[in-house]
Amino acid sequence: MDIVERKKLVIKLLSAAKKATLEEVEQIKKEKNPTLEFIYKHVRNYVLSKFLLPPDCEAEDLKELAALSLAKTMKLDKDVIRNLDQATPCDHATSESTKKVLLLYAVQKDLELSPSPERLAKVTNLKELSAYVFEALQ
Repeated sequence: MDIVERKKLVIKLLSAAKKATLEEVEQIKKEKNPTLEFIYKHVRNYVLSKFLLPPDCEAEDLKELAALSLAKTMKLDKDVIRNLDQATPCDHATSESTKKVLLLYAVQKDLELSPSPERLAKVTNLKELSAYVFEALQ
């Protein structure tokens, strides 16, 4: 595969992921009385799409999902990434931590939720993120 074909493939994958995340956002927004289970299902699909992960991914922890996403996009083992990755300009924040923070920001922005930094800082997994979204929508 030459570079032009590779670029086209990447654009196609990213476009599909963006479309899928927006569809999940719309599902959540249009539901008048969503249950926590409904929110969980769509938040999970949103995160997996955002991180370019397959629907059968079993991980729940947001940092684990971020590491899997980085490993997939960088074609490296997730443990290698954890052992080697320290982003010096960001006070030694890892790429997976940065990816998690950007995800949480995107969830707030895409779902038009009022920011709650203290509450959001405590979110570590999909169930907690779903509970955060559920409470914010009430």
